[in-house]
Amino acid sequence: MGEEEAHQRLAKFKEALSSESNDRRIVDANILHGSCFAIHDDDHYSLKDEIASEFSLKVHQDIFIVGSAKLGFSISPRKRYRLFGNSSDIDVSIVSHDLYEKVWHETHEYMESGAYWEGRRDFEKYLAWGWIRPDKLPRGSSFEFTNSWWNFFRSIQRSRRYGPYKIAAAIYHDMSFLTKYQMRSVAACRDSEKGS
Repeated sequence: MGEEEAHQRLAKFKEALSSESNDRRIVDANILHGSCFAIHDDDHYSLKDEIASEFSLKVHQDIFIVGSAKLGFSISPRKRYRLFGNSSDIDVSIVSHDLYEKVWHETHEYMESGAYWEGRRDFEKYLAWGWIRPDKLPRGSSFEFTNSWWNFFRSIQRSRRYGPYKIAAAIYHDMSFLTKYQMRSVAACRDSEKGS
């Protein structure tokens, strides 16, 4: 898991962009499946298992390590091709209709109570794209899910079992929203390669 390996992975990804026209195949082969750059295979499974156990999910079906921790480099437009490093996060995508609906309903009840929170507009924007960013949820004792979420992920980070990295997760309504999100990033990478 060094810089040389990250560069090799990036070169292979760029080759895939030029040889494979189907963005979904690139997402499936490189992002949703295969080995994880930032953590070894045993730890990759253990991290997913911890998260699955906490939220009553299935390890191989509902939990995905994405981003630079998975690839070795970022494909996010603002950080495109930046290599995974000490200041990087381990990004986790949780795909669960049930968990998504639970949080959505709890948030709806919170809004119905007349409560307002700073991230509400951003929360609604991401909700329309089929995912929940927990950093946009209400904070404080009146919205317990946020507290328990961050306490859980902070406890994993403090354990340092998966390195010194922050572990951040988002919740997707279903697989199509996660896949489409990743496909948009792949398509943007392809466009940038054509323009260079």
